[in-house]
Amino acid sequence: MMARIVEPRFDSTGKQIQEYDVLKDIETGEMAIVVQAKNNVGVRGLAVENQIIGLGDWLDVYPDGVWTIVGNARVSLQH
Repeated sequence: MMARIVEPRFDSTGKQIQEYDVLKDIETGEMAIVVQAKNNVGVRGLAVENQIIGLGDWLDVYPDGVWTIVGNARVSLQH
């Protein structure tokens, strides 16, 4: 059996959501970070997570346009 891969999703501006993007739900204001995830049955791909509020789900359970990318946690200012 081949593992299912989580389908890509696009934010409210049409930009594809990537790993480490910081997202804001346009309806609720909830914030999340995008991480790579894999479960015991072989599903793998991007998930949204916010351990502070107990959010953790596959990115593709949300329709396109639910989230807005507000930044990326991978960005670092070099001194």
